[in-house]
Amino acid sequence: MSGEMTHVVELAETIGPRPATSDAEAAAADYVQGVFETRGLPVERQEFDTPRTYSWAFVIYHMLTIGAAVLSHWWLWPAFVLGVVSAVLMWLDLDTRGGLSAFMPKGPSQNVIARHVPRVGRNERVHRIVIVAHYDSARSSLAFSPGMVRNFGMTFGLMKALTFAVPVLVAISALPWLKVLKLWPWYVTVAASAYLLVPLLINVHRELAMKPVPGANDNASGVAAMLGVMERIVPEPDASWPTQALRVRRGEEEAREAEVVPADVMLTYEPVSGERRQPELWAGGDEDIDWDEPAGPARGQTALDMPAPAATEPPHDQEAGESAGDAQRRKLFGRAPAQGQERRGMRDWLGVGTDFDARREGKDIGSWDRFHEPDEDEDEIGWKGGSAAAEGLDDPGFPASEAARIRRRATQESDRDLSEKEVWFVATGAEEVGTWGMRAFLKEHGPELHDALIINIDNVGSGAVTYVSAEGMARMYHSDRRLMSAARRAVVDGNLSVRSRVYKGLSTDATPALARGYRAMSVMAFDINGRLPNWHWATDTVDNVDEANLEQAADFVCAVIREL
Repeated sequence: MSGEMTHVVELAETIGPRPATSDAEAAAADYVQGVFETRGLPVERQEFDTPRTYSWAFVIYHMLTIGAAVLSHWWLWPAFVLGVVSAVLMWLDLDTRGGLSAFMPKGPSQNVIARHVPRVGRNERVHRIVIVAHYDSARSSLAFSPGMVRNFGMTFGLMKALTFAVPVLVAISALPWLKVLKLWPWYVTVAASAYLLVPLLINVHRELAMKPVPGANDNASGVAAMLGVMERIVPEPDASWPTQALRVRRGEEEAREAEVVPADVMLTYEPVSGERRQPELWAGGDEDIDWDEPAGPARGQTALDMPAPAATEPPHDQEAGESAGDAQRRKLFGRAPAQGQERRGMRDWLGVGTDFDARREGKDIGSWDRFHEPDEDEDEIGWKGGSAAAEGLDDPGFPASEAARIRRRATQESDRDLSEKEVWFVATGAEEVGTWGMRAFLKEHGPELHDALIINIDNVGSGAVTYVSAEGMARMYHSDRRLMSAARRAVVDGNLSVRSRVYKGLSTDATPALARGYRAMSVMAFDINGRLPNWHWATDTVDNVDEANLEQAADFVCAVIREL
């Protein structure tokens, strides 16, 4: 069983159904937080209050609309205002911007946020990417039963259309030339509103009789894929090296509160714009060292034929008979050349012969990627473009070149296009009751996310993995063009069987981001009929999740990140 599938089993079976504001949802948050911390990432737990369900708000909308249609026979304009208010509030709810849901009974929920922040140079900016997946699961409903879900798009669209149509029909019935029709305009208005009794009763039945689903596909699969992306990006922590302490930047007060600085240690800080203080090269002595500017090469002589740099005046603790360059190397590396050893020139220092032509060699190489690296079964260290070879172990420059070689060896397997990007991993709660977790995340961290790229992973456990080009319930929002372009390049470069499509279902965590002007895109999976498999139904279990789908979704998201 893969790591991704292990996460699905833990969330959907061990923890089970995870409705918003429940203890099971909190347990799922604890589990995700533990996975983040095991990987060595700093974790923030963002707590917020959220409505426990969206059903009762829509029951009120339908009742107000039906009431407006019925009352229009006696109080025309008050009924018109009532219908308009109901339609506007429902539109705000569908667009994740407010509505009556905000006033429904609330409970506690939480987001779990982990950050992978690579080390960067001064004034260097890195791309910030946010990977989002919700870990709560939905309460089932007759609207998602196998017999009705196949027409979900039509029934949901009809519900929206009739809610907006009722106040329009009320206004039309007030036209003077329709007086001859007597009660017929009113009959038409009431008949249009009567359809809303169906979703009204379904929502009441949902709250009174239906149970939360295990949520293996929706959305333990998305969380598992997000954690799979994390495992591909973030290297496993080394217990012998405090890597996390190096990632987190703290002021003195924060550092002491976190107890990462001993009490008897004094911290000093240098300004970012100030000049760095040069390290002392000599173990003793107060006098400064003046270095001669190297003379230019004579006619017919190259820079490689020049002698290695040497101090014009030896320091006071220089041993008799040794040159300033030898004394410097003795101080740096702990020993001096043997007595009588000939002073090395630049060719000897770099380990190249007199027949070495830098221009010719550079032209032949063409790229740094083509420098020779020995095979694993070679005994030699290999040529490193002038660094010491195996026979030069006694050369004072060997330690530095050897350290550089070891660093290259240790990092050559890492994917720099992934690891050198700043990636946030956000597990949201309360998505199934109106994307309240994502709303809380954007409200608190919005100022940090103006240039960020948000990838939402939802329902990827079964079907064909797809990147969504547009989504939304009140209106359609197009996904970010840069993310779409990166997804297309990832598909072409990797020859992946991933396509794009428009998603016309309920909102995802990408919807509130797009509605607020952030740059986002969803990654989902659909069956052959273009529907989400086992959507909000009791069959959304681990048995119906394809392990290969989870790995494909994680690989695809990583491929998109590489292209950004």
